[in-house]
Amino acid sequence: MNIFAINLIMEENRRKKFVIKIKKEKWWKYLIYGTLVLCSIITGIFLGAFLAYEQGLPPVSALEEFKPNIITTVYSDNGEVIGEFALEKRIEISYEEIPDILKKAILAAEDPKFYRHFGIDIKAIIRSIKVDLLAGKPLQGGSTITQQLARLLFLTREKTIKRKIREILLALKIERKYSKKKIFTLYCNQIPIGPGIYGVEAASRYYFGKSAKDLNLEESALIAGLPRSPGLYSPYKHPERALRRRNWVLKRMVEEKFISEEIAKEAMKKPLNVIPPKPINKEFAAYFLEEVRKYIVKKYGTRALYKNGLKVYTTLNIKLQEYAEKALKKGLHELDKRQGWRKDKKNLLKENNEIDLNQYWLNEWKTEEIKEGNLVHGIVLDVSSRLSKIRVKDYIAYLTPSGARWTGITNLRRLIKAGDIILVKIMKIDEEKKILKINLDQEPLVEGAIIAIEPQTGEIKAMVGGYSFKRSEFNRATQALRQTGSAIKPIIYTAALDHGYTPASIIWDEPTTFFDQWTGEPWSPENYDQKYKGAVTLRKGLEESRNIVTAKLLESITPQVGVQYAKKFGITSPLYPYLSFALGSFETSLLEMTSAYCVFPNKGVRVKPFFIKRIEDKEGNILEEQKIESYEVISPQTAFIMTYLMQGVIQRGTAVLARDLDKVLAGKTGTTDEYTDAWFIGFSPSLCAGVWVGFDVKKTLGKNETGARAALPIWKYFFEQIFQDDNNNYNKEEEFEVPPNIVFVKIDRKTGLLASPHCLYTIDEAFVKGTEPKRYCTIEDHLMVYDYYELNKEKEIH
Repeated sequence: MNIFAINLIMEENRRKKFVIKIKKEKWWKYLIYGTLVLCSIITGIFLGAFLAYEQGLPPVSALEEFKPNIITTVYSDNGEVIGEFALEKRIEISYEEIPDILKKAILAAEDPKFYRHFGIDIKAIIRSIKVDLLAGKPLQGGSTITQQLARLLFLTREKTIKRKIREILLALKIERKYSKKKIFTLYCNQIPIGPGIYGVEAASRYYFGKSAKDLNLEESALIAGLPRSPGLYSPYKHPERALRRRNWVLKRMVEEKFISEEIAKEAMKKPLNVIPPKPINKEFAAYFLEEVRKYIVKKYGTRALYKNGLKVYTTLNIKLQEYAEKALKKGLHELDKRQGWRKDKKNLLKENNEIDLNQYWLNEWKTEEIKEGNLVHGIVLDVSSRLSKIRVKDYIAYLTPSGARWTGITNLRRLIKAGDIILVKIMKIDEEKKILKINLDQEPLVEGAIIAIEPQTGEIKAMVGGYSFKRSEFNRATQALRQTGSAIKPIIYTAALDHGYTPASIIWDEPTTFFDQWTGEPWSPENYDQKYKGAVTLRKGLEESRNIVTAKLLESITPQVGVQYAKKFGITSPLYPYLSFALGSFETSLLEMTSAYCVFPNKGVRVKPFFIKRIEDKEGNILEEQKIESYEVISPQTAFIMTYLMQGVIQRGTAVLARDLDKVLAGKTGTTDEYTDAWFIGFSPSLCAGVWVGFDVKKTLGKNETGARAALPIWKYFFEQIFQDDNNNYNKEEEFEVPPNIVFVKIDRKTGLLASPHCLYTIDEAFVKGTEPKRYCTIEDHLMVYDYYELNKEKEIH
């Protein structure tokens, strides 16, 4: 090959290399230009999306004015919590009040880089993308404490990319504007940690019964592990999961060098130690709490009640409330049993004959406790004439005819059938065999109410407005207006004492037709027993509740005066000056009547009743504080004499059932026509309580269901419990204080004259000095007022 050919080949190679070089350079330029264009497009898209999301975000400056929903707490008279009103159960806590060990536990579990990142953790987000998106799951996890706070306050919990982007943007804005300290504190007050429980302080009290500042290591670890899923890791529903989760938090604390491995291992050996879940008794003080709720809503509004964290200090005494609720239920059940067994029980098989009675779970069992003396619902599984098998939760109970003796029916098949839901009283428990001994019971249809007031202060210490708040929210202690019957008599007798009568005054108890000049019609009242005693003293007229005596007293002083006195005693209901006023023909509430009776043990002074002592805002500033409102109704002397007369009602009269309490007590029964209303209101020197029993509609309680039979036993059960409790201020030896200018004189109970040696019945009677009898009783005086039958009857007795 010649030189020319070689040069030609070399030239051709150089040309090809040059062309290839030019092509490579153009390719790189195209690649660079293309990349820049693509980046510009992507940046534009992201910038546009960012601006779009940015414009739609709420302003984080709202955190400066943010006020979380805080529990309104209601306290008893000694500062114990008796109720709460809240949309979310939350108790605010400051950063300084959060213990260091709890802070570390939360950081280890939720966001160990919290104090080092700027709102988001890039590595955590990338890790979340790898785990979730590559696995085909919705984007979740990887959220910092700041992101979680942003979601809690401003966003929903939907698992979408859109929500995640908004969460990140909000977290960045929050971090720019607020300190880590504020963000962490807000998080600890906002995070849900249990059923309706928000924030670490409320959670600490719920699970451990203590403040967050008192939590130890393992308790802090448990709480720190709950925010991820309070239901899944509930120490009550899933204790094993909760234990594993707590121990995982302890391991994380070791990894973050917050604690040593030895300390963590020691903590892992310990049990959960959560306090037993308290059964929610929505019935306790329910009527009282409803009065509190209505008052606050009316004066401060619904938002203040459910969101502003008010502290309401009330007058309610927990022990007295418990006693009142037990007494009312016991008395109503006894009355209901006298009315007989009702075949009105719900039957599960009738509703669905495929129901498995051994597996079915009653809603009532959620709040019912297996305890001796408790009333619980049961499902009848099987029944023969002499034995019935009944299921109560996980227990089996057996009912025999002796347990249903009160029904008067010995064949159980005539009472109940399989599938019936019945009420039973637990008499004995065999915990090992899961067997109960029971008596048959039933929920009474009759209603009642009881209220207790401290006479000297006007504080309402107990209030029960009905058999069950769940059954009926109508408060029969404050809202129901019912005729008082003979319960009004002490007020009329008081007016009589102030108008010249004395306990020894003689009034003739005999059939009488009055002409009521105020109605223009004749009126012929009768005594309850339709018997007449002839000449009786004013004392005997009250003790035995003689209607004729009261009517004559009212006629003597005039019905207008009677009405005036009732109003002075605090009765605000419409009152009319008719003679029938003597027998309680008007309507009023149990609260007003009980408050009126408080005048007697309080030396003639009426104190306006109240149930809220003071209300504070969440910072402790006093919004209002109750001031005692009082005024004199009658003189201390008249008040004492009336009290002394009403002591006789318990010692010898219509309320003699309460005599065996063996305490200084006074009171008066009340019964209306056809036994539609039964009353008893009575008092010790330091506590006054009133009881009403009846149906919500005008309906008879049954023959002879008087105040003494239907209402008095409830009052007695109430005071009986008080006197058996040595740890209350109302169980102490007390006497009604005798005011100045009162003298005691021994008189003959029948004639009202000074007692002579031949007098069979005598009493040391109280008089205002100067009004006592001046003459001794003679045989002739006895013959004048005793009819032959009564004289001989009393001789036989003695």
